[in-house]
Order: sequence, then structure tokens, then C-alpha cells
Amino acid sequence: MSMKYRALAALTCALLLTGCGKTIEGQSRLSPLNSGDAAAESVQSEAEVSTGITRTSSLSLFKGESRTLDFTAVQSPADITVTSSDESIVSVNGLEVTAKKCGDAILTAAAKVGDVDLITTVNVTVSISRFDESIDYTPQQITSAESAPGYVQHSALKIGSTDSIAVQGADEVVYSSSDPAVAAVSESGEIEAVAAGDAEITAKATLGDVTAEYKTVLNVYKSKPATKIPQAELDEYFGSSVFVGCSLGVGHQLYLESQGENYLGGPLYLALSSYGIYNDGGINGSDYQLSYNGKTAPVRELLKDTGAKAVFINLGTNDMYGDAEGVGETFKEYIAGIREENPDMLIYIEALTPVYIGSETEYLNNENVDKLNSILKEYCDSNPDMYYIDINSIMKNDAGGLKDEYTSDSYVHLTNEANEAWTKKVVNFVKNQLVYEERAEEAVETYEEAGTETALAAAQAAIEKVGDGALKVQLTARLS
Repeated sequence: MSMKYRALAALTCALLLTGCGKTIEGQSRLSPLNSGDAAAESVQSEAEVSTGITRTSSLSLFKGESRTLDFTAVQSPADITVTSSDESIVSVNGLEVTAKKCGDAILTAAAKVGDVDLITTVNVTVSISRFDESIDYTPQQITSAESAPGYVQHSALKIGSTDSIAVQGADEVVYSSSDPAVAAVSESGEIEAVAAGDAEITAKATLGDVTAEYKTVLNVYKSKPATKIPQAELDEYFGSSVFVGCSLGVGHQLYLESQGENYLGGPLYLALSSYGIYNDGGINGSDYQLSYNGKTAPVRELLKDTGAKAVFINLGTNDMYGDAEGVGETFKEYIAGIREENPDMLIYIEALTPVYIGSETEYLNNENVDKLNSILKEYCDSNPDMYYIDINSIMKNDAGGLKDEYTSDSYVHLTNEANEAWTKKVVNFVKNQLVYEERAEEAVETYEEAGTETALAAAQAAIEKVGDGALKVQLTARLS
């Protein structure tokens, strides 16, 4: 191969960005095609281009992460000049790039073939994350129909998403897809993710007598895997929590204990078959009140004694002796008392579960239960550090009553299968909450270090997903 085409091959192939470098906490990610579009616009004015082809792409790195630029064919790194617009953010050592701190930087790889400049710009955003992972990628030798092979980018799109390939300066660019049923591409380079699978998008760019094929190896996915919160983190969270309940709570407590010692961190359970909001103050005697460490008192006092960070409340079934509105007001007073005595405690209200059809009473019926649940949800939505968990819907049959497999007495009490579904719902709710909170904290940390408008917008968007409460206030204050 001549020096002319070696230089072209080295440049256009060098930007096969692989996951062979070091990672921070084992995590790394190549960004989708459309990330960094704002930075891409600035590239056109910053990169000095004469007559040539420019390929623009983007990359997200995590602070402390390194990646090595790779080739589709063995070429000498001396054929390529790679520079960074800010070495304090992304440093360059030969073909290895390292994310030094949070912020934005532009990597530029340049070579010259005769009188044609070949410029590839990579807009890099460095942030902090312990969740996001690399696009599934195995380094491979991508072939080209041309003697001068082109830059290969590995990316991913969700079904239904659209994107485009950014190639400028060529006399002609012809686009094609190896599998249009997975990812289609238009004559102007617009990509549409059609179905789950893998496809190779090619942009064949010609300028004078120089032709290169730029490729995007694309994975189209239906949904990303759920973010994994370490079990130890969940155990710590639930282990510092309290569950409060009536006879349904007693059954749920027995289920948790049956799963093994210290299951979910061994949370404290305060439950009594005869307990209800009406009896909390002792109107029917201490036999109907909850106790903790030998002390019998209203639950707001007991919770204060436990020092718990959060409480999960499943009550109301023993209090359905009137319409939902009246019971709802009593419930609100009960919760307000807990909040007054425990101002920093997170409060989770678990929905009342359905009644078995045929066993409904004048007030303890599914219509009234649904109305009360709506009242409780609205109350939680309008108060900080208070959350409503819908364990009702998962237990309903098509007629709106308790499922046959979930009732132990053809009334309101639950089987182990129902308690298992209840537990999964609560755990998944907390998992999602922790993900949103920790991502928001990391986004704020990224902004504090990067100080860019992009990082600020990302932090604001992440904070919006956090429930109203003390944490949201604290994170928002750090942006000012």
C-alpha cells in the first residue's frame, strides 16, 4: 500500500473506539450517535479544514477512564496526529486517550492524502457515573470495498429512534444499510432504528480521486437492561427502615422472615392483627396498640424511638367503617402526626390491597378501597419525602377483586404468592428511587467540576426525576 493510502487508512480507521482501555469502577460507555450534537456544531469553526472530508462523532467517558484508538488494519500510529482541545480534560498519549476531569473536549485526528485533508473530530464529554455501561462491543476487523478504508463507529439506538451520520466536505456521499429491516438509512444519512438486532451503516464518501467508506456498526435495542443496585445497598436501606401494619402486615412479616435471616437487611416490623389507625391512640386499650422495646404508645412515638430512616405503612383495612373520604381524613391526621414527631423520616404509604369479590361489606369493598387509595396517592404526591407504592393493582383480577391465587381466606388476607408480589413491588420501587437519586448526585458532581452549560442542563434534568423532598432541595442548591 502506498504512503498516500496508508495515511488515509490510518486516519479513517484510527477512530474505531474500543473498550480495551481501563475503566472507572468497571464501567464505560460509547455514546449514541446523537450525543454531543451541540459540541459538534462548534467543531466546524474550530477545526482548520482546507479541501477535505470531515467525519464528526461523539464519545462519553467517565472520569478516570482510558480508551485506545484502534485500527481496522495494522498501520503505524506515526501516520496520524491526534490532539485534544483541552489536555486537562482529555489527555492524549499516542493513540490512548484518558478522561482526566469532568468537562467537554474535542479530539482531532488529522492526516493528509496528497492535497486532501482528512479530519476526524470526536466531541468528548466526561462525567461521573456508576451505572451506565459500554455499548456491547467486540473489536473486529471491519472490511471495506475501497482501497482506503474508513472510520468505524460502534453505537446503539433504541427502536423508534432516529439519528444521522455526519460527513462533510465530500463531492458525494452514498449511504446504505446491511439490514434495512433493523436500521434503515435515507439518501441524506438519516438513520431509523426499526427492529432489535445489529446492522452496519455505510457512508461512502468521495472527494476527487479519494474514496473512503465510513461505517457505523449499530446495535438496535428494545429496552436497556435494568440498572442494578447492589444487594448490600438495598439491605442497608431496608435494614434501617420500619414496616407498620395490621393483620396483613403480620402475614407479610412472616413471609419476610421465611426468606432467611437478615433478608432485606432484617427490617423492623411493627404489626398487630387488631391494630388500626383508630386504635393507635389507645381508645380501646393498650392491647390494640403497637409496642416497641417494651413501650406501648402511638406509632409516631415508637418510630422516633427506633431511629429509623424510613417507614413503610400498610393500614386502612381495619378502619373501613365509613366512606373513603372520612377514612382518608383520619389517615392524613395519622401521617401528619408521624411527620411532626419524625420530620426527617421518609414515609412510604403502601396501597390497600383488594377485597375478594363476594366478601365485600358495606364499606370494605373494592370501590371504596380504590377511592381511598386515590386520596392517599394525592396526599403523598403533594407532600415532600412521602411516597405512594401501588401494591393494589398487581393483586387485582379482571373484575377488580383480589385474585384467587392471592387470597388465603376468600376475604382480604394474603397467600405467600401475594406477599412475594408485594415485596417485589416495594423493592423495585426503592431500587428506582435510589437510581434516580444517585444519578442526580453524580450529575451535580459532574456540573460542580465541569461548570459547563451541558453539565448544568444534565444535572437539572436528573434532579427533576428525584421525588420532592430534602434531597432535591439540597441538590438544587448546589447548582446555584
